[in-house]
Amino acid sequence: MERGIYFDAWYKNNHCYHPGLPFRSKRMVEDLEKYRGTLLVWSALGGGSISLPYLEHEAFGEVDPRLRLYGFMNDKEFIAECEKRGIKVFGIVFEVQGWEFPAVIGKDDSGKMVFKRLNLVEEDEEGVGWYGLREFTQDKYWEVFGKKLQDYFPEGLFHSDGAPVKDIWSECCAVTYTGKPVHARWVEVAGHRHEAYQMCRNNPVWRQYLKKIIEIQIDAGVQGVQLDECELPMTSIGEGGCFCRYCMEGFNDYLKGLKRKGELCKALMNEDFQQFHYGEYILKNNLEYPRYYEDVPLYKYYWEYQLHQIKKYFAELVDYAKDYSRKTKNRDILVSGNFFTLMPSYYALEPYTDVIITEMKNTLFRQPAWYRYAAGFAGDKPLIVAENPYGGVIPELLEMLNRGKGYDLYRIFLLEAAMYGCNMSVPYGGWMGNTIRNSFHPPEDVTVEVQNFIADRGYLFSRKSGANVAVLYSFPSYYWREAITGYSNNVVVNAEKDLLSYTNQDMDSPNSSRLPFWEALRVLSDMQIPYDVVLAADGELREDRFSFDVVRDYDVLILPDCMYLTARQFSGVKEFVVAGKALIVWGRMGENLPGMRDELMGVKNVQTCDNPVDKQTAIMNFQNTFLEVYRNLWIIRLNKKELGVHIHHLRDSVLAVHLLNYSYDKARDGVLDIGNIVLEVKRTGVKKVLLHTLSSEMVIEATSVREKEGITAIFINSLPLFAVVELIFA
Repeated sequence: MERGIYFDAWYKNNHCYHPGLPFRSKRMVEDLEKYRGTLLVWSALGGGSISLPYLEHEAFGEVDPRLRLYGFMNDKEFIAECEKRGIKVFGIVFEVQGWEFPAVIGKDDSGKMVFKRLNLVEEDEEGVGWYGLREFTQDKYWEVFGKKLQDYFPEGLFHSDGAPVKDIWSECCAVTYTGKPVHARWVEVAGHRHEAYQMCRNNPVWRQYLKKIIEIQIDAGVQGVQLDECELPMTSIGEGGCFCRYCMEGFNDYLKGLKRKGELCKALMNEDFQQFHYGEYILKNNLEYPRYYEDVPLYKYYWEYQLHQIKKYFAELVDYAKDYSRKTKNRDILVSGNFFTLMPSYYALEPYTDVIITEMKNTLFRQPAWYRYAAGFAGDKPLIVAENPYGGVIPELLEMLNRGKGYDLYRIFLLEAAMYGCNMSVPYGGWMGNTIRNSFHPPEDVTVEVQNFIADRGYLFSRKSGANVAVLYSFPSYYWREAITGYSNNVVVNAEKDLLSYTNQDMDSPNSSRLPFWEALRVLSDMQIPYDVVLAADGELREDRFSFDVVRDYDVLILPDCMYLTARQFSGVKEFVVAGKALIVWGRMGENLPGMRDELMGVKNVQTCDNPVDKQTAIMNFQNTFLEVYRNLWIIRLNKKELGVHIHHLRDSVLAVHLLNYSYDKARDGVLDIGNIVLEVKRTGVKKVLLHTLSSEMVIEATSVREKEGITAIFINSLPLFAVVELIFA
């Protein structure tokens, strides 16, 4: 397992100012070693969305002797120090951000043009101008860094029609259907004068600019490139974008293609797409955006168009980075993105990456369902999770930690991800959003404790779970439903405000939109059932590789309202049934293939359950059906509901059962030990049982292990916050 560090390294008690990351120091490198880090995310060279000269200064610039005194260095030096220690540094390309900062620029005593102020200026200060992408394009203040636009683009920058680019900031930004630029409001610090536009990657000029950022990062020695907001310009949809020239031209071509294939709705078949403009259509017909209309599903068409676009241009940048590194450094470079919540829009991008890096829409405790989905999404690739400061527990957890409280909660924060097959990156000056004047620096001793366990006992963690239940996530069945559910970041908190109790409001609400896949995962997690998630593609945006071999090792396959299946997928499912394994069909199945469902109905090992609109009734139907099927197929079970549980298949003769204790007592500010635990495993022939905790390893005596009727029962007198039960079979 890679051990990621969320290495923004923003300052304590200060705002996090995108995109200019603070100076890195020798002490930080020592901390990274202490934290057993192997891979840094959001970690270096972010300033390209201010200007390329600013980025080059981050990479190669002179460091003031006063900073050298404390071990500070430029980013190239920092990257080299990390590489000596086997730590991979990913350069961060803030793709969606285009910046302008207030600045006071003058001359120093030698007559050189310098920044007197940048970003932090007084409201009534004289001589305040601006510095950012606009000024870089126009060679304004070029003397500050000594580089002009032509130093990076000797032939100049031109639009596709041959016109020169005069202001890359405004000309490459995403715009609403009324023509206004879309702001990246989540990174504009509240109360500050700076401005960040969301940029549009469909614009070829912006892609050309991004490639130059990537070149500079690779020249500085990064081992990986991370493309942040890799779904742009879909990022802008919630803010009314993007309706720039390139999006509209591309969308028109997409609609023409649908028309030629006869796949366009009747209401649009007579439109002249030579003159059509989606934004003007919205205004003319007084429509809301974004919104799906049954009679004119333009928004759905637009969403699908952008799904193709983000795949196309993400792949282009990945290929460029890899080719440039091979040509200039003679080595392969790793590439990833920010896959945010791992929404379906990222699914087509996954094959192009080496590492999956993701945030969570809600950073909450007790989220096994999300972690198991994330592990299924990543497959065999390393998966690094970063917390999200919005709509979750992070702000309150940080306050507790700063007061010397919440240490057990922080342990759970790191360990929960690990036990369910993910890696929660250690926050090192983690981002706290645009309103909180602080960064996430967790307690060092607790971090070292957990990281040492994960590093030293990494053999207890496996990408292969050993679970015998698989849940199918059908991309074509869910990509659109997930796009329009509109689930918010709002959380539900109980009266005691126990952080472990925070849950997503929309997921829990009986009146919210139905997403049976996620409901099934939550039911299984609540019942302490080990399971895997298997993702199935549509065969167009992503190659369909599903087959019986993918699910051969499972005893139970669950299809939660998979209304669309490819012929290949149905063939694999049918082969699963023919092999005598249990199939649970909850709701619809393969309605795109007439007769598919009928072929399987009546087969003894196929169970169906109704999926009515009422959420409670539907969930109860599924739970009862699953329990009936699973009655004789269970592999592990526990007698304590307050434990999280997952299994890791280490090798044929070794199984690791991970147990996480959620019995947090707010008054005592700690997790209480749980006694009299009985763990049953449906397997015999146990030779040795080891109990691994954060602080020790012990052999569970034979008197605490009993075998009877094909079941091994392990009795644990007292369980702390976390333990792994390692079972070694003869």
